[in-house]
Amino acid sequence: MQKADELAQGPRPGSAVRPYQELLELEPEHVEARLHLAHLLDRLEEPVEAVDVLTAGLRRSPDQTEFLVLRGSVLGRLQRYKEAELDLRRVLRLHPSHAPAQFELGLLLWRRGLVQEAAICFQRALEFQPDNAKTYYYLGDALNQRGDLPGARAALERAIQVNPSDAKTYHLLGRVLDRMNLSEDAQEMYRRGRELARL
Repeated sequence: MQKADELAQGPRPGSAVRPYQELLELEPEHVEARLHLAHLLDRLEEPVEAVDVLTAGLRRSPDQTEFLVLRGSVLGRLQRYKEAELDLRRVLRLHPSHAPAQFELGLLLWRRGLVQEAAICFQRALEFQPDNAKTYYYLGDALNQRGDLPGARAALERAIQVNPSDAKTYHLLGRVLDRMNLSEDAQEMYRRGRELARL
């Protein structure tokens, strides 16, 4: 496991795939090895293989939360929305306060253009994980699309408080302020976003 993890963090992360596979052949129930391999395959832009690794794990442990959340996330990016939603809603039936599953379900709904439902999921995720800048960003985006500009502004300002170095948050906040006819404030957000993007 240690050897595979070191290879995964090194200059040739693909060389870690085989050691993880060998470990899983010896210990098929090894949760961390399976998760690390699936994350690595996803990072190597082999999402279908990542889904296969997680599916094999779920055949052994059907309620393994981390497998379900990660598979739901990957399936969502593959636009296999129905399967992704089944995985994420299964987690939330088992653990209603599971913030990563709430976030991933929100992201899935947001990708499908269901911004009202997505915003509700992001708000629930923040109840259980209140300092997540990424969740505030997507909540701000969903509220902006829904037309709730004050809500979008508040969410994006909170995202910046939590993570002041994300250029795209400043850019989106600039767009929201533009829509609120606060053009000077908007220009300042665009300027800060451009500065951060150059870093």
